[in-house]
Amino acid sequence: MVTEVEHLERLAGALDAAGWTVGRRYEGAPLVRVSSPKAPHIGDSIRVKDGVGGVPWYVSSCGDPMAPCHDVRRACAEVGALLALFAAVQGA
Repeated sequence: MVTEVEHLERLAGALDAAGWTVGRRYEGAPLVRVSSPKAPHIGDSIRVKDGVGGVPWYVSSCGDPMAPCHDVRRACAEVGALLALFAAVQGA
């Protein structure tokens, strides 16, 4: 069985490779904090939560499901879209 930390580490690696700034926090409730290098004050914290049928999903700090953990590519795209939206709203 794959752990939350293993799911988050796969996502963190993909986000790192895509150029995002990623902070890992695996003690307590595991999560990764993602921000843009150009706007480090704007970001999101991603965690893993079981979805329908026990399938684990990446979930934003707002509680929005982003993608099932087996679809890291989709999760990266969702993170990018969310951070772009945050940056646009903040004028970054």
